[in-house]
Formats: sequence, C-alpha cells, structure tokens
Amino acid sequence: MATSSRVRVLILLFACVAAIVWATIASDVGTFPGLFPSADRTTTLPATSAPTATSAPTTTLPVTTAAPQLLPFTRLEGFTTVNAYDPPVEGFSLWQQMVPRIEDVRFVSTADGTEQPALWLPPLAQTPAPLLVVVHSWSLGYFQWSSAPYAAWADLNGWAMIAPDFRGPNSRPETTGSDLAVQDVVDAIDFAKAHGDIDENRVFVIGYSGGGMMSLLLAGRHPDLIAGAVSWVPVYDLIDWFAYVRDNDVGDYGEEIVSSCGGDPSVPGPAQDSCIARSPMTHLQAAADADLPIYIGHGLSDVTVPPDYAIRAFDQLVEPADRLGAEFAGAVRAHTIPDNVVVPEETQTYFEDGDPVVWFARTAGPITVVLFDGRHDMVYHPGLAWIYGIATGP
Repeated sequence: MATSSRVRVLILLFACVAAIVWATIASDVGTFPGLFPSADRTTTLPATSAPTATSAPTTTLPVTTAAPQLLPFTRLEGFTTVNAYDPPVEGFSLWQQMVPRIEDVRFVSTADGTEQPALWLPPLAQTPAPLLVVVHSWSLGYFQWSSAPYAAWADLNGWAMIAPDFRGPNSRPETTGSDLAVQDVVDAIDFAKAHGDIDENRVFVIGYSGGGMMSLLLAGRHPDLIAGAVSWVPVYDLIDWFAYVRDNDVGDYGEEIVSSCGGDPSVPGPAQDSCIARSPMTHLQAAADADLPIYIGHGLSDVTVPPDYAIRAFDQLVEPADRLGAEFAGAVRAHTIPDNVVVPEETQTYFEDGDPVVWFARTAGPITVVLFDGRHDMVYHPGLAWIYGIATGP
C-alpha cells in the first residue's frame, strides 16, 4: 500500500515537471520558428468588410477627444540607411529573426476577390495602437529585406505594422500604382483594423523608391485614411521617369513601365493615359486640400530617380508663396543647391548624428522636404521620428 502511494506521488511530480517544461518551451515558440508548425505557417484570415474598388470610398476617421498615450520614442540602433544595411539573411526568415512573432497572412482583395499576402505584426498593447504601413520598393515584394527594421521598430515601440505585397514588383499592369495595387494597401489597412486594436487616427505609411511612390499615391487617393506619409526617393511622374531612364540607360525600368502601362508612354494614347493615372502627381492635390502631413526625403546625388521629384512634389503640396520654383528644381535635377539658398534654422529634419548630412530642408505647413548627402537611399530614423512627432502632436 505504501509502495503504491509512493508511485502515485512520483507520477504526480513527473506530470507537474513535464507541464512546467512544456509551458516554458511553448511560451518561447517565437525563438524557435521551426519547432512548432504554427510558428512559420502562412495564416489565412477571413476577409473584412472593406470598401469595393468600383465605388472607391474612403474611411472617415472618428473624432476622438483623447488619444491613447504612446511609449517614449526609442530609436532603432544599428540602422542608418538602406545602402549601409547588409542583412545576414533575406526573405521571411530575416523578418522572423528580427521579430519572431511576425505573421505571414492573407486577406481577400475587395477589388477582384483574389487572396493577397502581407506581413502582419499585431499590437501587444491593451489600448488602441498606432499602425505603421510599410510599402515595398519598385523591384521587390513584401518580403523585402530593407523593410524588416521597420517591424523591429514597431515591436520595440508598441506599434502594429503591416507590409502588404500590393501585387509584387512593379513590372505588370496589375502593379505600378494600379487601382488594384492601391486598393490592396487600403484592404491591408482594413485587415489590420479588423484583426488588431488599431487607433484609426494614427495610421501612417512609409516607403522608398516605388514604395515612396505608393506612399504619395495613398496620400493623394485616400488622404482621410491615414494621418501622415513618409516618402523617400519617390517616383513622382512616370512619363518623365520613363524618358529619364531611357535617355540615361538606367536599369530595366523603362521596359517595366512599358509593360505596366501597356505601351510607350511618351506617345499620346492609352499607355500615356495609364501612366498619368498611376503617377502621384495626378492625385496629390487631394492631399494638399486635406492638409495631410507628408515628409519627403531624397538623396541629392540620386541617379536612379531624379532628386527634383521631391521638390516638384513639395511645390504641388504647399501654398504658392512657399513653393521653391522651377529654377530651384532644375538645379536639384543637376544635383546642386543654389548658393543663395539658406536652410531656415527652425527647420526640423529629424536627422541626427550618424545620419547623412542634410544639404537642404524646408517645411511649409504640414509638408517637409529634405535633400541629403546620398544617392537612391532611405534613412531609417528621420522618417520614424517624424511619424512619432505627428502621432504625439496636438
């Protein structure tokens, strides 16, 4: 009888120890992404009731009296610019390495009913969290390695993040600022709102190159859906850029524009009309009318996308008296700043020690433009610091 009791006690102790060990491993599943199927699976979640692309409505933001308090801003150390960033791995494994709880999800497009991918970082806070929408560049999709630090920053600062694919690299009619691509970003935002406690008054979009183009497109086409946009080295005018890359033999971008727009956009006709409709310059007036805060940064020595696009976008967004003008834009196109131009001391660029040198900056109303020492590049910290300032502002 005594032996039987001792056996039962030993069995009970063994069960308790096993339960503790299992709980410890399960709680750290993000550190071992291959250990459990749920850690690296692709999650398909139900569609949300987002607006359809045919009616193209936008979401009206609710009026609130007090915004939830945010964590103090924490700079993401170890990252300055995209060109200085050399990731150890690429693809989804890099994202998992930096943020183990990142999810590869699917949502249903309200434009054509297809299933679309995105990387999703749900908020951890119990109160509504800001949402950072990260949009990939021209030639890569949503797994883009250079966007992963944004997920790490969002996780560090208690924000939610979503990085939609919006039909992948810009080389087909479905991509390159198409109605489908823009609606995918809108649907991704609606997905985030449906699957996380998101502060709808604190939704921000950030991207560079083709992502800078998408940032400006979202700002122009859906200014009431976001609280601000950051655009690094953006493509602003597809017809002008087509001529530029063709004349300067820059990559395969000209062929990709022809493929996207359905022909040579320098010739009047459907292809030219398509490129105009896909260009941010066609839509930015709505962002100006809405007084939407926008931050535009461009490397002065950029030979991939002309740096004067930042100046042209700035001039379109600000009041006539604040515009820098065609002469200034022409000098910037030639990678120079006129000697008589002075940066006002009160201009806040959010560049800090370790970031590239700023050659020129100007703020007018809610619009800021910065020209920095660099080529086709993105500087991580200033855009995030600017966004945080908007999120915590009046």
